Amino acid sequence: MVDNISTLVRNGRENETESWVPIQAWALKQRVKRKTILFIHHAGKGGDQRGSSKREDVLDTVIALKRPTGYSPEEGARFEVHFTKSRGFHGEDAEPIDLSLSTDELGRLQWTSKSLQQSTYERVLEYLREGLSQSQIATLMEITKQAVHKHVKRAKEVGEWCESTKSFP
Repeated sequence: MVDNISTLVRNGRENETESWVPIQAWALKQRVKRKTILFIHHAGKGGDQRGSSKREDVLDTVIALKRPTGYSPEEGARFEVHFTKSRGFHGEDAEPIDLSLSTDELGRLQWTSKSLQQSTYERVLEYLREGLSQSQIATLMEITKQAVHKHVKRAKEVGEWCESTKSFP
């Protein structure tokens, strides 16, 4: 594991592709030896990776960890996992997930995950239960009104929301 790329690549400039060439060559040698390399890199101020995107060319998988909208430190370790590059897997396997670390009833730590779409759906239903409007939910969750409407429509279709009474069965 290389944590983090900036401490490993100290020569040259981070945003110049030539600075990455020696590390890329080393990583490719490790691949030939059937070794897995995990590079950790920090995001820049805008949330995207710092430096040249050239470093991703030889990578099989690139994962971006993001804070969920409305995250609170009381939730502990919780983040969205986005596969920004997925060579060798696709479709449902490459969909973003909501991942959290919690303590079970016996005091043991456990990771739980669900698709980001399912997590968003559950949060929309939670806010509906609290009496928020679809516009308020969209603003609070920083998603479009159309996205909220899609989740409400799904809830109606599966019988989890009754529009006429504005409640749950």
